[in-house]
Amino acid sequence: MYEHEVKGRNKGASSQDEVDIYFIYTKVGDLLSGMGRSISGFFRVLLRYKWVLLIFTLMGSGIGYLTYKSTKPYYTSSMTLVLAEIRNQFVENQLQRLSIMIQEDNYEAVAQDLDMSVEAAKQIKEMNFSNLDQELIAEDSVLTGSPFEIELSVYNSEYFNSLEPALANYLESNRYFSKQKLIRQREMESMISKLKEDITAMDSVKKAVVSPRGPVNGFVYGQPLDPADLFRESINMYQQQVELEGDLDQLDNIQIVNGFAPRLRPTGPNLLKYLVIGGAIAFFISIPVALGLDSRKKRKLA
Repeated sequence: MYEHEVKGRNKGASSQDEVDIYFIYTKVGDLLSGMGRSISGFFRVLLRYKWVLLIFTLMGSGIGYLTYKSTKPYYTSSMTLVLAEIRNQFVENQLQRLSIMIQEDNYEAVAQDLDMSVEAAKQIKEMNFSNLDQELIAEDSVLTGSPFEIELSVYNSEYFNSLEPALANYLESNRYFSKQKLIRQREMESMISKLKEDITAMDSVKKAVVSPRGPVNGFVYGQPLDPADLFRESINMYQQQVELEGDLDQLDNIQIVNGFAPRLRPTGPNLLKYLVIGGAIAFFISIPVALGLDSRKKRKLA
């Protein structure tokens, strides 16, 4: 008897589960069916008022075209700078400062920092910059001496020529960079001066060896003297002097690798972009208008 009661309860529970699953399936089916009808009705309304959508879209594209014609054309180009042994973060902060002033149309400050007229500063539309080697180092590493790329947009392409040295001088004028440059310059000048003195002294020794005056025993200060060694040492010191003088000529913290490319045709604005954006905005505005017209029509018929 107990077994019959257990079987009865299990059978009842199974029937209840089947009812619950059927109920869920029914509700989900009704929901999907309702959504399908709503979507189908939505597209029927749009199709019914397609001329409204088309007129709005054409009007939006027309407004986009007028906006395009009223937008001042601009030219975009980029330059590459290579840094001395200084942290890229310092240069990035310096460029970020200038970029903010350009975004805020602070032309007086831009003109002062770039050492140009306010009228020339007003020709700058936008500036972007990036570390070219940023992705090549670990996150916890310090990037030093890596090249920078500066992208500049201006309203007059003729200003690229003057902005190229202006940006380099702007970075060079940083007080920290200038101090580091001065330190390296003094070190190199001292080393060059010392090499010149040593070369002059070496020349005197070579003359004494080549054209001796009085008895010559082949020794200087008790050491054997080889003229070939003197000439080799003299050449080595002269090479060091030439290399240091070359480094001194290229002592700038910032050097231009690739300058701004001249641009004959404007980079922007893009006519197609303005037409598409204007038309798309107007199209989405026209959808609630079409739905409102359909709803009003239904109320009149009811």
